[in-house]
Amino acid sequence: MIFLIGTCDTKADELNYLRQLLVDSGHSVQVLDVSTQVHGQSADVPQSEILRHHPQGEEVLSLDDRGAAIGAMAEALKAYLQTRLGEISGIIGIGGSGGTSLITQALRALPVGLPKIMVSTVASGNTRHFVEASDIMMMYSVTDLAGLNSISRRILANAAFAMSGMVQGQLPSQAGEKPALGMSMFGVTTPCVQYIRRHFESRYDCIVFHATGLGGQSMEKLIASRIMPYVIDVTLTEVCDLLMGGILSAGEGRLDAIIETGIPYVGSVGALDMVNFGPMDTVP
Repeated sequence: MIFLIGTCDTKADELNYLRQLLVDSGHSVQVLDVSTQVHGQSADVPQSEILRHHPQGEEVLSLDDRGAAIGAMAEALKAYLQTRLGEISGIIGIGGSGGTSLITQALRALPVGLPKIMVSTVASGNTRHFVEASDIMMMYSVTDLAGLNSISRRILANAAFAMSGMVQGQLPSQAGEKPALGMSMFGVTTPCVQYIRRHFESRYDCIVFHATGLGGQSMEKLIASRIMPYVIDVTLTEVCDLLMGGILSAGEGRLDAIIETGIPYVGSVGALDMVNFGPMDTVP
């Protein structure tokens, strides 16, 4: 089942267009309405069904604060999708700035590898706070999502056909898959990590993460998801950026997943003698 997520009060035409393209391609589709206002449009999964997964329920629709309403609907959508994980083959979200913030918050909580596309009016700039450590594919809508036109039809069709390909495609099975071993690396620790990788690659699926903030977050997400059972973490430079105001911090949660899961772990002090900044005028 492919889920299409958007605000039916403003994006019904676009969602129905996407639905028809996917149905014509042989897929089962459900439209989820995450509007924060009461309206007359219909959806396979209406606002009320999603809001049952939020403590305030349909009271969210009466909130005067748009930001609070978006945040509440995002929480409800996140909880709702967790109850449907076994049915979801892929998700396409569409939205402007508010819709993108709402939908991507829920998409980030989904497993890595589950196809996720977000068609957004704000996907051409810095999308880090929408994607974070997830594998959301951001697609810039070029035009505003305010009715169908020759440009929006083409962009939305590209999203539908991309999702169709991801859902239908079969990943070749690997005989004798090895357990995953995560490793953190930065420029100055590259020789060390390459040596370790060569030593272990016959026994482990060595997965290297660039310690750029998002790299550390991605590694921790896979650890928390129990996808990666072992870690050699020789590059903790993201902690320096957190403490000293650098631009490559992984946030205060760096190491949390390691502690919470208790997986076999080796940590070291690689690149703890540096902090990363941008142009010279950004250096304190």
